[in-house]
Amino acid sequence: MVDLPVSLDSLKPVSLTSSLVFLMHLLLLQPGELSSEVKVLGPEYTILALVGEEVEFPCHLWPHLDAQQMEIRWFRSHTSDVVHLYQEQQELPDRQMQVFRNRTKLVKDDIASGSVVLQLHSIVPSDKGIYGCRFLSDNFSGEALWELEVAGLGSDPHLSLEGFKEGGIQLRLRSSGWYPKPKVQWRDHQGQCLPPEFEAIVWDAQGLFSLETSVVVREGALSNVSLSIQNLLLSQKKEFVVQIADVFLPGASPWKSAFVATLAALPPLLLVLAALALRFLQKQRRCQEKLKKQAEKRQGERGQGVLHPPP
Repeated sequence: MVDLPVSLDSLKPVSLTSSLVFLMHLLLLQPGELSSEVKVLGPEYTILALVGEEVEFPCHLWPHLDAQQMEIRWFRSHTSDVVHLYQEQQELPDRQMQVFRNRTKLVKDDIASGSVVLQLHSIVPSDKGIYGCRFLSDNFSGEALWELEVAGLGSDPHLSLEGFKEGGIQLRLRSSGWYPKPKVQWRDHQGQCLPPEFEAIVWDAQGLFSLETSVVVREGALSNVSLSIQNLLLSQKKEFVVQIADVFLPGASPWKSAFVATLAALPPLLLVLAALALRFLQKQRRCQEKLKKQAEKRQGERGQGVLHPPP
């Protein structure tokens, strides 16, 4: 073992300035080492956003580094598809894809510690896809990727009673604003599935789904039907129950037959009543004319001084 002489001067603390110079020297000489140790962290899980609302895309460096002088780019699928761009300490809206213009806002309150958030407003179905953020400087480049899912729960349905059809009553329901394509199901009072008489689910101009469906409800005990519209992505549904009294359903019970027979007999009965009323009015009119003539005759006789004995 060899003893080496140690000078007390070599144990003096190194100045802060010398440390910073040494650190910068290492960074300039070994740029790959920084890239391997610093990570870009974004959302860890798929983000689910509702149509018409706002979503946030947070990104930060770990460990924390000042990102004010870096380029920070949010992109969709490819880095060339710019969602939002921060470069040379300013935002460049002219570099954005047209579909994202006037819909993004950069929150950079903590950019000095490498943390930023991008807000995307007015979510539409076409926003669905893969997104990423990339930090870029002279000696560092890193990115993070995540997925955005979009869902729309839809409007409250409009229910209408269309009238009698095929021995029952036809119900029709309309609703809009669903995404992705919803699942629609009619059920009877026992929970059994009812096949729809008609069903159409189509895309509208906003990329959302509109639906129209109808069912014929026939006579039966507790004639209740329910309709559920389910968004499978949200695991949520809207359900409605319609109660229809048997009085509105066509059937073969005696009182219903009598009711129908009464309705059928109404037109002839009304004609008879109208004829009787007309005859009564004519008779009453003749009586009024006879009384008027008698009154005029009496007035004329009184003017000539003719007296009639009292009856």
